[in-house]
Amino acid sequence: MAETTADTPETNEKTVLVVGATGNQGGVTIDQLLAADREFTIRGLTRTPDSEAAQALAERGVNVRRGDLNDKATLRSAIDGVDAVVIVTNIWTAGFEESVRQGKNVAEVAVETGVNHVVFSGAGYHDQDLGIAALEPAGEVEQYIRSLDVPATFLRPVWFMHNLEPAYEDILDGTLALPVEEEVTLQMIDVDDVGRATARVLADPDEFAGNGFDLAGDERTLSEMARILSEVTGTDVHPYSVPIEDAREEMGDAMAELFQWFNDEGYTVDIEHAERRFGFEFTSFREYLESNGWTDKKRPSRIPGLVKAMMQH
Repeated sequence: MAETTADTPETNEKTVLVVGATGNQGGVTIDQLLAADREFTIRGLTRTPDSEAAQALAERGVNVRRGDLNDKATLRSAIDGVDAVVIVTNIWTAGFEESVRQGKNVAEVAVETGVNHVVFSGAGYHDQDLGIAALEPAGEVEQYIRSLDVPATFLRPVWFMHNLEPAYEDILDGTLALPVEEEVTLQMIDVDDVGRATARVLADPDEFAGNGFDLAGDERTLSEMARILSEVTGTDVHPYSVPIEDAREEMGDAMAELFQWFNDEGYTVDIEHAERRFGFEFTSFREYLESNGWTDKKRPSRIPGLVKAMMQH
């Protein structure tokens, strides 16, 4: 298991703590840091360091630390001595109010321990006052971090392509069902690209500090998504626009409100500008499908918290 710079002589390596190391965004961020040209010493924060996922990280050289986002004492022990902290919170699994408290807790401890840079990943447009409940917690955390004395960068990814993963059986049975109207273009992003962007920020923090970035990788209508799914899977997939009230019963008010906004307004991120800014080409919907086993789908690759919440609703 890799030692952190707090425990070893000073090197040129940057020590980074990744919150939610065994989650989706935390996990892909660690993947990208391990693959980066620059050397990083990585600490991974998790509530369950004895889990199979945490042990797998340890075997790859990650210094796994136990930490509770609601317990600042455990956070101090994990954060002390690191150069940068990556904060990822999940409103769908933690709850809106608790996710705000958790984000603030990590940020406060980061400042107390002298961290040089904080990267916070929330949701697309969370900095805009849109009156959408699902976006407000991340917006509150960003505002709070900006009030602190610490350089910070804010990533705001749009709707994740991986949200389709748990529905793969229905899709392969021939139906792509989302509460998105037929003519609406839905902007999407591969969660791996959020990890790439985070690694890019950490490799050159001075270039990105103080700024926020909305991130998207592709934009497709429901029919276009169904067509690409058909081509990749070899199954005849048809789009079905779920009525928003049916979605409300299935998903709850907050997610129904978010999808209603997708239909009424939606994201309009400049994808080419984001690619130029971060220096890599973001993943298309087709590329995501091909790299996540949709040519011969047997199981979901990742299940985002939004979908976990839908499954529990």
